[in-house]
Amino acid sequence: MTTDIWIVTCVLLATIIAFVLDRFRLDVVAFVSLLALLLTGILTPTEATAGFSNSLVLMIAGLFVVGGAILASGIADLAGRWLGQVGGTSTVRLTATVMLASALLSAFLSSTGTVAVMLPVVLSLCRRAEVSPSKLLIPLAFGASLGGMLTLIGTPPNMVVNQELRDAGLEPFEFFSFAPAGILMLALGIVFMCTIGTRLLPKMRTSAEDATRHQGYVSRPELIHSYAVDDKICEIRIPRKSKFAGRTLRDLGLRTNFQFNALAVSTPSTKGTVVRKCDADTLLQGGDTLFIKSSNEECLAKLIDEGQIESVALPAVLPKEVHLAELIIPPRSEFIGRTVRDVEFFRLYGTMVLALHDGTQPASTRTSDTPLTSGDTLLVAADAPALERLRKSRNNVLLVSEQEEPPETPLAPAARWVVVILVGMLVAMSFGIVANVTAVLVAATLMVIVGAFRGTNVYQSVNWESIVMIASVMPLATALQKTGTLDLVVSVIVESPGLTNPLALLLLLFAVTSLLSQAISNTATSVLIAPLALELAERLDVSPYPLLMGVALAASTAFATPVASPINALVAGAGRYRFGDFLKVGVPLQVLILLATLACVPFLFPFSP
Repeated sequence: MTTDIWIVTCVLLATIIAFVLDRFRLDVVAFVSLLALLLTGILTPTEATAGFSNSLVLMIAGLFVVGGAILASGIADLAGRWLGQVGGTSTVRLTATVMLASALLSAFLSSTGTVAVMLPVVLSLCRRAEVSPSKLLIPLAFGASLGGMLTLIGTPPNMVVNQELRDAGLEPFEFFSFAPAGILMLALGIVFMCTIGTRLLPKMRTSAEDATRHQGYVSRPELIHSYAVDDKICEIRIPRKSKFAGRTLRDLGLRTNFQFNALAVSTPSTKGTVVRKCDADTLLQGGDTLFIKSSNEECLAKLIDEGQIESVALPAVLPKEVHLAELIIPPRSEFIGRTVRDVEFFRLYGTMVLALHDGTQPASTRTSDTPLTSGDTLLVAADAPALERLRKSRNNVLLVSEQEEPPETPLAPAARWVVVILVGMLVAMSFGIVANVTAVLVAATLMVIVGAFRGTNVYQSVNWESIVMIASVMPLATALQKTGTLDLVVSVIVESPGLTNPLALLLLLFAVTSLLSQAISNTATSVLIAPLALELAERLDVSPYPLLMGVALAASTAFATPVASPINALVAGAGRYRFGDFLKVGVPLQVLILLATLACVPFLFPFSP
């Protein structure tokens, strides 16, 4: 082995280990790996930067914009409401409906965007049907993953293997080339989850707290009880003779001196009671009623004594203007690792964080100093405008439940144009009227022109972490080929007697891709495995199409762990799943998809060139 091969191998292994550890952002890991290859002279500057101008990367960025327009226009929410109407109350019927709906959306949207849209809908559906969310949230995630197998744009790995064919001068897959195998896998997944899978999923908890938590936190008392803040929220009446009257919260230093958060203040007037959201400049007046969340009984006693407070009600009866809601921290949120105090929720969203839940127990004390992790849920108090801002948030926090049914989101004025543009893009890609990247970029541009986005929201719709990660990983595949590392691996496989059979080769590629996808990004996995599959096909003189199709299908089988994909992590927090829940359901489904791939892919795409 040459020095270059050793360098590339070390960089590759270090990259995979860093991906698995998940202590650093994916784009940072990939970019550092790219710099290592550039600084060691393995890649030239032109080769190292080629990924950022690759048509695949541009197409994925454009698809983020198209998907963002579908979300922003309310079309995806409309699909979610339709789901609630047809789901019924049977667990089996709900499972099939949720999986089918998420798969259809995921065929054209990102899987993460699909789950973000449908998660609140499914929780509401569970509440009405009195079904534990733990029975439906894993099917929601698996349906979104299986939906990526249906179309060329369903998931980035499909586009990666397609680009590999194009770069090799071969005829690429068509838009619906994935559909025959994808439909079969989706059908198998639905049947499995409706029969065996639903029995393997955790059952409905029977304790009052768990039953409340798993029914969507529909009422204010349930929300308060679920986060163990029953005895933390109280209301105090400010007498006219109180030392607090005529002073602002900032002047009094109530948060630092008395360790409580002010949620709202109610002021009587001739026209009725006026409820205001509190901030540091809120002026207290004699006769006001102040609603607070306090974590310390001694500080509350000190507040009563120094403020000459006469009337205290515990627990408080919060006014209707104070809305309680539950948020979840999604994977790749910028808030992960930061405390509530660092994030400044009040400044960003106008909300007050009352407590958090880490999936095992609520933390209602020292909430401000607790670092946030993916899957954590937060109980917040907000007014109507702040609640609306939270509904529109999908990147750093996701609103999953409220004390009342959320109002139906009306379709945006540009919704009809969004549908027309989407259909036009799909037609152009299906019939090859223009190049796929051209169709996507034109559609993305038109989405902006017709007003599907407001201001700079178009940039927020793009997952830049994924774009940088893909563009940085692609040159790593170039380095594997350039240094002969890929040839070395291919030679070892070809010289192994048991792997010369094409079916055994398909099994090997599927297994390796599926296994790596449990630990690292499925896009990064396909970028690394697709050139190997193409090289093996050429060396063994078999068609590359079944091997690359197998790689694409395997990349969408990230079922076995809660960290296998962002959507698994998202539902893990909302459903309070344990690591073993994914193993029990995911591994059998992966084996089933593997067997189905070995049976149908060679039939759809023969090995003979």
